[in-house]
Amino acid sequence: MTVLCIGRATFDLGYSCPSYPAEDSKLSATHFWAGAGGSALNGAVTARALGSEVRLVTMLGRGSFAEAVRGELALYDVRVEDFADKQAKLLPVSSIIVVPEGGTRTIIDQQPQQVVARAVPEDILDGVKVVYCDGFMPEVAVPVARMAREQGIPVVLDGGSWKPWTGELVPHVDHAIVSERFHPPEQGDAEILASVLALGPSFAAITRGPQPLEWSDGQQRGTIAPPQVDAVDTLGAGDVFHGAYCHYLARGEGAVEALELASAVAAESCRYYGTREWIAGSQA
Repeated sequence: MTVLCIGRATFDLGYSCPSYPAEDSKLSATHFWAGAGGSALNGAVTARALGSEVRLVTMLGRGSFAEAVRGELALYDVRVEDFADKQAKLLPVSSIIVVPEGGTRTIIDQQPQQVVARAVPEDILDGVKVVYCDGFMPEVAVPVARMAREQGIPVVLDGGSWKPWTGELVPHVDHAIVSERFHPPEQGDAEILASVLALGPSFAAITRGPQPLEWSDGQQRGTIAPPQVDAVDTLGAGDVFHGAYCHYLARGEGAVEALELASAVAAESCRYYGTREWIAGSQA
């Protein structure tokens, strides 16, 4: 059961601090990590860790950070298809400051110009059970989602926020799992679930961190309370959630059951620093 993940890869530098640093000051971190990141990449690693076969379509290019990301993907047995110009240094590097006591995370991001350098192959969906799009790489995500819809392959959208091209992608999405920041431009007074379903998906849900998530299929609706854990780091929990959701869909679970199972995996990941330590912890 292959999950095809399309979207963003980054290299992350993470710092856990007792407080957020003041301007023009020094602050010692209590914990540090560095490694591959990005929503589609984290989701791909999650689905693979849970047992799915995974292919990640992303943009890496060249450079030491890109090679480090390739090495980490190989370590976790995630196959990657790089759609970037092989000579371009374009991998974004992000710095993340996590304050466990305050439950906050601050991300200093980099958004370089990225140009897809490969055409979408006709056989990209061979053997694929679920397509996961994180909302980036529309040049690939939109045509692949359209092809998947035509072939009856479920498409899952990780809707962190509405982007200029989201309107082209969402009509081809079957499962839209969005955040409270996801506001379609024509939403008006309609609540988020109704406005998302009106755009084409047959199933939609809103995640709210440790608070109950809400779902609807247009006929029924409900809420799911995630397990309560002693969280030390929520970085990447949403990515873990989406990767787990796609894994359970590919395994044959229904949408609501997949939400429940994915919530448990995401909550477990919050008990560890970074986006990978939970994998070793859950397998111990």
